[in-house]
Amino acid sequence: MKADKVILVLLLGCLVSMSGIALYYKLGWDRMDKQMREISTDVDTVNTAIKDLSGLYSRTRVSIILAELRSQDLPLIVMFGDSIVEQMYYPALDGINVINTAISGSKALESKPFLDNVLAASRGPLVVLSMGTNDAFGGKVATPEQFAAGYEALVGAVLDSGRRLVLTTLPPLESDRDRARMFNGESLASYNPIIREIGARHNLIVADVNAALLAQRAAQPGSHTVDGVHLDPASAVLWRDTVYAAIRQSLARP
Repeated sequence: MKADKVILVLLLGCLVSMSGIALYYKLGWDRMDKQMREISTDVDTVNTAIKDLSGLYSRTRVSIILAELRSQDLPLIVMFGDSIVEQMYYPALDGINVINTAISGSKALESKPFLDNVLAASRGPLVVLSMGTNDAFGGKVATPEQFAAGYEALVGAVLDSGRRLVLTTLPPLESDRDRARMFNGESLASYNPIIREIGARHNLIVADVNAALLAQRAAQPGSHTVDGVHLDPASAVLWRDTVYAAIRQSLARP
């Protein structure tokens, strides 16, 4: 009997111990689950904040550009594009000032309202349109048909303003760099033929910076960007020289 009692006591002790262990792990799991939910919420908050900051930057830059345009009445060559264009310096061309109205993150599908404002707030002989890289960014990528429609709308807005227009092809990315992997290379490859086709159909000069930069890379192997997307100083000079040559060619037309 004593042995049975001892065994029973031991079994009860084991059950109590196991219950305690189970409770301990349950509480630990609940705490961990709560922490993971908090972390998930924090990540969502950070992502939202980043998007808000990006939007704040865009809105601020729009306001600054339009204020600059309205503060003067000189004829201007307008550079309209995204961060690849925004990062560069543009000296006056043959006595005509050049204004940089590019904004980081801009997409062809979303930029017509801002372009309309730029055109309304400025005057001058010519606009350079260099946009499309961000239309292939992230998870929401423009199809070739969508890109063509959006780009055509931008072209139409400039031509309706009575100004000359130069189009530029999109620079090649360096696909082995982390930043470049955030873009859909297949979509980007489909956009350049669309730009060339629209240019040919409207009898516009197309500055083929894509071809120029590819030739540079073939002649000088190695990296030619700062992050896989944005051009390093030497490539930026080549981009600008190619575009300026196209501007001169367009302005020289009768």
